[in-house]
Amino acid sequence: MKAWLLYTLARLGIFAAALVLLLLLTPMPWYWATIVAALVGLLVSYLALAKLRYRVATSLAERRPERDHDADSDFEDDFVDAADAAAPREHPVSDADRHTVRRDED
Repeated sequence: MKAWLLYTLARLGIFAAALVLLLLLTPMPWYWATIVAALVGLLVSYLALAKLRYRVATSLAERRPERDHDADSDFEDDFVDAADAAAPREHPVSDADRHTVRRDED
């Protein structure tokens, strides 16, 4: 069974058990019992389902595709390509250099 489905069913089961117990054992109105059961379910599932929550997070992270590049990688690639070129070319400027030039112009 998929981890997220098992985790969801476990959380719903904890909530339902807490709600039934509160409705049967306390003279609490149903809406207060539902609110208290939701809080109890949240706390119990946070403490008791840590391993299952970790499995869900891991499975979601594995489904996410890897990024091919980012801004830093592009900057480094452009810098290396400019240094390796036979003809002199202007090197790409970092954000820090751009801010320095902007500050000096003011």
